Amino acid sequence: MEIRHILTVIAVLLIALPSPGLASDRTEEISLIVRSPVDGAEAWIDVVPPHIAVVGNVSAPAGVREVRVQSGAGEVSCGNRTTFACSVPVSTGENTITVVAIDNSGNREEETLNVTVHIGLPPPEAITVSGRVTDPGGNPIPGASVRFESGIGLAPDNTPLAVTTVTGPDGRYLIEDAIGYQQTIRVDKEGYLPLRREIAFENLTNTLDLKMDPEGRNAPGFGLLIGVFALLGASLLLRVRRR
Repeated sequence: MEIRHILTVIAVLLIALPSPGLASDRTEEISLIVRSPVDGAEAWIDVVPPHIAVVGNVSAPAGVREVRVQSGAGEVSCGNRTTFACSVPVSTGENTITVVAIDNSGNREEETLNVTVHIGLPPPEAITVSGRVTDPGGNPIPGASVRFESGIGLAPDNTPLAVTTVTGPDGRYLIEDAIGYQQTIRVDKEGYLPLRREIAFENLTNTLDLKMDPEGRNAPGFGLLIGVFALLGASLLLRVRRR
């Protein structure tokens, strides 16, 4: 009898324990990736009321029930696909956007990110320009004032956005954070003719050498022409007096 009871207990335990050859029927977890916008991004929006596009992916072995996007200005449904893209209303300033994904088993995953919203068109990119200021002979001109004025002005009086620097002993200058590709360049130095140029740059980082003419310097050949005309005039006057 004792052996029969022992065998019965062992049989019950074997039935109660899961078979090592069978996998447990567990649902894999849901995962969520928001690809746009990124956390900490700044958005410039020129339409009212402002909206931001939210794009991402969901991995849900049990199937996606719904993806929802929430902000302080509203909430929208992005459907039930593994790839989602929808537009959520936002407000000017800092916004907290929460994306929530739910699968068919009721599992839930969410991601929160912060976005700062500005109304209007984004400002032009800032450029950097470096180079040397020299005289016609290639000698450096130290202490020259170099001013870059943007083609974009500040409201309300359209004051130009300007960046100014001074050349070093080797005539080199460096202009940083000049707003926009279109720039009016002004170079001034005592003893030299003012230099004015308008240039449309093509890159964010540029090199530009500038040459200044000394004051009182005539254009090439101009002094020679004046001398020739002076000699001709003097010879004519002599002939008139002899007559």
